[in-house]
Amino acid sequence: MKLLFSATPAFGHILPLVPLMQAAVSAGHTVGLLSSAEFRAAVGEELPPEVEFLAAGVMPDVFSAEAGRRTGADVFRPTPSTIGEIFGGARLDLAAEDSITQATQWAPDLILAEPFDAVGPLVAAHLGTPWHQAGIGPSLPAVITDEIERAASARYEPLHLHPVTASSYIDPSPRQLQDPHWSPLTPVRTVRPQAHRRPKDITLDLPDFDERDKPTALVTLGTIFSDPDTLSAAVAAVADTGANVIATLGSSLRHPTANQTAPTDSTNVRYVPFIPLDQLLEKADLVVGAGGIGTITGSLTRGLPMVLWPQGADQPINAARAAASGASITVDSPPEISPAVTAVLTHHTYRHHAQHIAADIAELPPAATVIAEITNP
Repeated sequence: MKLLFSATPAFGHILPLVPLMQAAVSAGHTVGLLSSAEFRAAVGEELPPEVEFLAAGVMPDVFSAEAGRRTGADVFRPTPSTIGEIFGGARLDLAAEDSITQATQWAPDLILAEPFDAVGPLVAAHLGTPWHQAGIGPSLPAVITDEIERAASARYEPLHLHPVTASSYIDPSPRQLQDPHWSPLTPVRTVRPQAHRRPKDITLDLPDFDERDKPTALVTLGTIFSDPDTLSAAVAAVADTGANVIATLGSSLRHPTANQTAPTDSTNVRYVPFIPLDQLLEKADLVVGAGGIGTITGSLTRGLPMVLWPQGADQPINAARAAASGASITVDSPPEISPAVTAVLTHHTYRHHAQHIAADIAELPPAATVIAEITNP
């Protein structure tokens, strides 16, 4: 069977889908990914080598800028209606034609699209192909999904298409992170999430800390909000507690052509480039992050407590759910980070909650089970 994944061209939208892609490849299916051509090089080594890349559409900076031009809104602090225009309006307008062409030629038997992706459902409607929505974290608030669907539905009529409901929702979120008021409109299949890992791990050459008996904090702001000044403030606040720090530079410093200069290590701080989260979590006692769902879920698979400083997008929602689970503290500024880190290291209740969630995650069905279910209905 041919399974086509459709996703926004960003690490946080594609990496959570990789376990499903790998499971599909391992089961002998042909797998494709429909996303922007400009993201192919960046994400290529994160995917199973068997995955075929179908290039269509533009990058987030382009379709977000177009949405901002249309609405006059700040796309970095968007309202639900702005989010709807970004993903259900501008992105769809700039990707629909190429996506339909690519998908028609590839001829999938089944389509899987992440919740922010309005391209996959439109392609499914055009081809008459069944599709499933594959979650990348806790369910989005209805006020956001409604706006994305409202904007996208306006693009169906000119194409003489009608929106088609997903056959199921594949939920990778542990119950402790899920909105207790969520009322899904389609059948739900739970799946075990995992921290980002590559088909082939890279060698992590990390010098030992001078005081190896101290706790180690992983500081990561993800791949979008990895502003150098913000990262420096977070690292300094954590280092002030006396903990050892491993800090990720995000994707902005990943390539040799990047303009920024990487910060240098110090006695208790080690900076690392873009490395699979799973490898870094092996060395951490707690995680300090911005609230990206990949970081939160990955940390919880390892039973690690967190301190979260949201920067934008869906991070405040994710951080609120993590705090409600008892495994995390949310802060609003760098001065709040140091006492929060101390509290997490001192009061073991946060680690206890994180470990309890990790045990629940381990009981969820693996990706292979879900792929078997949707390909053999």
